[in-house]
Amino acid sequence: MRAEDSIPNPFTFAGVFTAASSVSDVLGGKQAHCVAVKLGSCSDVFVGYAGDRRGDDAVELFKLMRREEKEENEFVFTSVLSALVVYEFVDVSRQIHGLAVKNGLLSFVAVGNALVTMYAKCGSLEDAHKTFELLSEKNSITWSAMITGYAQGGDSDKALRLFAEMHFSGLKPSEFTLVGVFNACSNQTAIVEGQQAHGYLSKCGFESHMFIRTALIDMYAKCGRTDDARKGFDQLHEADLVLWTSMIGGYVQNGENEEALSLYGRMEMEGVLPNDLTMVSILKACSSLAALEQGKQIHARTIKYGFGLEVPIGSALSSMYAKCGNLDDCSAVFSRTPGRDVVSWNAMISGLSHNGRGKEALELFEVMRLDDIKPDHVTFVNLLSACSHMGLVETGQAYFKLMVDDYGLVPKVDHYACMVDLLSRAGKLAEAKDFIDSVPISHGLCLWRILLGACRNYRNYDIGAYAGERLMELGSQESSAYVLLSSIYSSMGRREDVERVRRLMKHQGVAKAPGCSWIEIKNLVHVFVVGDQLHPQINKIRMELKRLTKQMKDEGYRPVIDLLCTNDQMSDDI
Repeated sequence: MRAEDSIPNPFTFAGVFTAASSVSDVLGGKQAHCVAVKLGSCSDVFVGYAGDRRGDDAVELFKLMRREEKEENEFVFTSVLSALVVYEFVDVSRQIHGLAVKNGLLSFVAVGNALVTMYAKCGSLEDAHKTFELLSEKNSITWSAMITGYAQGGDSDKALRLFAEMHFSGLKPSEFTLVGVFNACSNQTAIVEGQQAHGYLSKCGFESHMFIRTALIDMYAKCGRTDDARKGFDQLHEADLVLWTSMIGGYVQNGENEEALSLYGRMEMEGVLPNDLTMVSILKACSSLAALEQGKQIHARTIKYGFGLEVPIGSALSSMYAKCGNLDDCSAVFSRTPGRDVVSWNAMISGLSHNGRGKEALELFEVMRLDDIKPDHVTFVNLLSACSHMGLVETGQAYFKLMVDDYGLVPKVDHYACMVDLLSRAGKLAEAKDFIDSVPISHGLCLWRILLGACRNYRNYDIGAYAGERLMELGSQESSAYVLLSSIYSSMGRREDVERVRRLMKHQGVAKAPGCSWIEIKNLVHVFVVGDQLHPQINKIRMELKRLTKQMKDEGYRPVIDLLCTNDQMSDDI
């Protein structure tokens, strides 16, 4: 272009600077800079800053341009607004918005789109919506920006309603609009709306776009439809890293951890290099399965691929070792993790708490506070759990008060459950009952379930019957609640109530969930479900169990029978 003496404009230079940065050509970039100065085009080079999200530099150059009274056209405003997409710049953006109105530039749809996008990405959805409503002209980009803003801001209902309005207005959505819709369905787990959008996607002919397929698979996975997600994944001949990571993460999110590990193994065999999010998902799968040896292998993989212990890898590793009961390695990873965030501290505190070292967990929390790390909801769940296991009622109550008064955290169901468990374990059953009655949020069944279990342990029939009846009123589908309540009434000699509870259990169609356990041997996880005969070595296992049972009885072992259970009830429960 230069050889043919064509004069470049500011947009030419924006493209050249972007190209120079992409290929790390410093010399070429400097030469282009010199030409821009020579031609007087430097006033517009903030477009390069905007592309790199260097908001401060872009604003300073915009101010310089205004002082030198250069022309302020629609391209200038759209460019500088694209750099101001974080909340800290929202006030500056409002000023630029005012200038755009003053200069009559809102008639350009590109400027309106840039404003809606900027406000949405800054998290100021109210300003985004006001701007959206005031625009005289809207195109698919305008609608997409607003829909995506609502979806990413967690307001999925508004995103889906807006998409419906767009459809009825007769405006055809773009592929980017549908990505926003799929994100909204993922947030809300609105599978029906997601399937409808999928059908609409096919009708529009956008299924060939990789980023559309990624959003679709992610939506199905987050809605718990991993089979549908996997179908979409398997139809792609060349799935990219984002898709692999999304599919693996979907399995982990839905508790299908074995499938996640299996898919990761296939990913390795196909030579697809993981990113940090892939490794975090796999470490979570190992944590859930308590698969320590596999977790160690994944740790080795993170080192092989050059991932350090920075967040989120460090936090995931700490959590994995903690949940697998390996506190030495957990502590080693934690101590070497740079820039530890609250997730890292929570992993360490949780590990100590759940492995019988509650005192150390409470001490570590005080160190966390000294390091000016603000605790979150998870932190206090771990602390209250530690207090519960150690019987520290007053300390737990103090932490509950600290959470609300000092850190302004609103207690969730988990916190109330910890408090009920704390009081119940200490035998303060009447206090626990009153506490449940005072809880200001909907808590479903879990609090009464905790109290009922404690009443069995302490043989408190009256409060146990009260808790059991509350569970029945709430329509509990857990067989253990019915069995326990029936046992309590049997112990109280209330045969009519025993029969009533049994009839209610049958009427509700409640069935015992089969027990399940697993063990890892030589990197292979063996899963056992009650009544399952599918294990290839089931005959040998049963023979060994019989041998061990006989040896135990010969040594004088006799099983402890719960006094609350009658013989026929006990056999049913077993």
